Amino acid sequence: MAKFRADHYLIAEFKKPDRTKDGQKILEALKEVSELKDLAIVSKKLEGKSWQEILGRIDIPAGSKAFWAMVKNDVSEREPYNLFIRLDVNAEGADIEEARAKVRSWVESAFIHRIKSKVPVKTINVHQANEIYMPDLP
Repeated sequence: MAKFRADHYLIAEFKKPDRTKDGQKILEALKEVSELKDLAIVSKKLEGKSWQEILGRIDIPAGSKAFWAMVKNDVSEREPYNLFIRLDVNAEGADIEEARAKVRSWVESAFIHRIKSKVPVKTINVHQANEIYMPDLP
């Protein structure tokens, strides 16, 4: 089987966002995912905006590039989420679609129920890169 780059994103909107508390709860949930290693949380602030970042790596046989998550309070048209997780991973498959399906299945089974058990969510979805909302910027 060939290896393909099969990056995915998990995006969630929370019912009552609190970036500090939610960041810690998301970190707890992610530590339960055995493939995630070296997780750490840091607070960031820039131009009057504040958020939490969770950094780490993904340890899977097919290989990976990185793991990164952002937890924030505000939802906007440009950033329609309180939680954004980027999973840079490779996957094996007969073709790119099979590889992407494997990664999507893993993300849905390993992440969604853990996050929902820690933080009340309005919506939570898994996307491929081509499915991410890309607003037109001025």
